[in-house]
Amino acid sequence: MLPKDNLISYAMDFASYLISKVENIDKIIIHGSVVREDYDEESDIDLFIEVLGKNTEGKIKNALENYYKTNRYKEWELKGVKNPISIIVGRLDSKEWKDLKRAILNTGILLYGKYKAKAEKIYHYTLLSFENIKPDKKRISIFRKLFGFTRAGRKYLGLTEKMNALRIGKGVLLVPIEYTQKLKNYFQKEKIPLRLYDFWSDEKFS
Repeated sequence: MLPKDNLISYAMDFASYLISKVENIDKIIIHGSVVREDYDEESDIDLFIEVLGKNTEGKIKNALENYYKTNRYKEWELKGVKNPISIIVGRLDSKEWKDLKRAILNTGILLYGKYKAKAEKIYHYTLLSFENIKPDKKRISIFRKLFGFTRAGRKYLGLTEKMNALRIGKGVLLVPIEYTQKLKNYFQKEKIPLRLYDFWSDEKFS
């Protein structure tokens, strides 16, 4: 399987080609399985592209089709890089991409765009809020999964402890951003409504 650095270089090459062909591109961010390092040989190269103007998405998709016809792309093919490039065009701050934004803040890599300095040692968390779970049998089962339990003198860890999440109130969890999606998926699987709030702190909670 190709090294991660090769695939990111491939994405950077396309980003360079794209900004030479299409105006009003604000940012190009690579995210998904490649940056998480859980990709395989057929994984897409996932790019999120922020634009400043309207009617740009069609131009970007045309540029991608033309990129596949270039000599520079053929050189990547000779190196064994044939992964398709998957593009989302939008604004990351919009409600439509709220969940994706959390993932990108955690693992995304900026390929093109203006650098924004960040304060040192700022930790990103999500507050997960859920209502009382009924019936009691379901609540007990889920709380054991979340918070663990002890049986015959042996302690079984729950998801919160494994993910360094904190229970800060009834039905409220403070979760490090890197584990937010996993916990959200669990609640969705159990059909438990959730409210999520992003939270930043200069203090690390554990």
